[in-house]
This record gives sequence, C-alpha cells and structure tokens, in this order.
Amino acid sequence: MGHLPDIAEHRLGAAALCMGLDRPFAVLESEASVWRQGRSVLIPPGCLHEARIDGAVMAILFVEPESQDYLTLKDAMLDGEWQCLYGLPDELKLLNALRELWRRDADAGAISDLLDRLIPTSGGEDRQLLDERVRRVMELMKADLNRSHSLEELARHVNLSPTRLVHLFKEQVGVPIRRFRQWHRMRVVAASIAKGSTLTDAALGAGFSDSSHFSRAFRNMFGMAPSSIFGRAANVRIVIA
Repeated sequence: MGHLPDIAEHRLGAAALCMGLDRPFAVLESEASVWRQGRSVLIPPGCLHEARIDGAVMAILFVEPESQDYLTLKDAMLDGEWQCLYGLPDELKLLNALRELWRRDADAGAISDLLDRLIPTSGGEDRQLLDERVRRVMELMKADLNRSHSLEELARHVNLSPTRLVHLFKEQVGVPIRRFRQWHRMRVVAASIAKGSTLTDAALGAGFSDSSHFSRAFRNMFGMAPSSIFGRAANVRIVIA
C-alpha cells in the first residue's frame, strides 16, 4: 500500500488485484490499443501490461495463481474485454476501508481481517485449479527457493517429459516455471525486509547472485526500480499477513 510511480511494461509471476484508494488509475494491456481506467483491476499472472498511476494511493494484493482465492476473484470481477478484469463488487466500500487503514497505519492483522471480510469468497467447495502434477512441481520449488532445480529434475519428479512439463505449466499457471520461481524469491526478499533485513542481505538470502541481479529481476517483474518500494524515500508499506 502506498504511493507508487507509473509502472512500466512488465509481467507478474502471480495475479494482482490493483486498487486506486483515492482515485482511478489506468492500465494498458499488451493486446489493447487504449488505456482503460478503473479503481479495482485484477491482473492475471503473466499478463504483459503497464500502469499509469497519476498520483493515486495504491493497494496491490498479490494472489497466488494456484489458489482458490484467484479463482474466486476472477469469478467476482464485473467486467473485462481481454485479460485484465475490472470492477470488484462493493468496490467503494473496500476502497474506503483500505484508505482509512492506510491513514491510520494499521497493522497486518487489521488489513488481513478487512480483506477476508470484504473480498468475495467462494462460499462453496474448493475447485481444483491446477493439474496435480503442476501443483507438485510448485510445491517442490517453494520448498527450497535457493536451489535451482533443473527442468529435467522437475519433470522426473512428476513423470513427465521436460517439454510436456514446460507446456503444461505455462498453460495452467500463465507464466513459465522460471518466472514462477523468481516470483517466490521476491516474496522471500519482501518478507526478510519486513523483518528488518537490509535489501542486499535479503536478496542474497533469497538466491540472487548480487544486488544488480536482484534489481534487474525486480524491474522485469514489477515494472519499477526496487528503490520505489524499498528506498528510504519510498512511501510504501509491505503487508504480509
């Protein structure tokens, strides 16, 4: 949550529910010819896009692509012509509540409780989003983010050929295996910084070779420099429930 710069073209490794807390912002999808404004926009994993913030205070909720939450949010959004989906039900109620929590500098627990109450839930049995083999590959990579499993290792783990695994993973998750793994390394960095680590120590601990490697990967993943989020002048809060 906080003040972000305009965001250059990028592809996320997860889904993101982007919310302009005090005003609309604009999104340009790679296959679209015009910018579209909104107050709540669900960005699918792997969607090439850019955003024009225009001074809005933003809240961005990252959602795991394999999660039930992502399916539920996709079903709930009210509009969308291409990949991005627009308009969360009871949008203004959620935005006003989040803006108040931002103003009060609320803790992670309060923000998490608010999201649980105001973002739609399925209300029914969980649906299986992913092929079980893809899910097992995800779990293996998440178990040790510092280890770069080879494609052959991952494929053997689920009795698939490497070529078949590559196609199945991208088809089901929306991003290649490497980008999914890099997304989770970014999560480790954010969590470490939230606990007091320096940016350099957090990046090295998550498996990045040096600060330059992390900076390039961050720009590619999020469309902005790490200093926009982690720098001393940044007016942004990272909330990890």
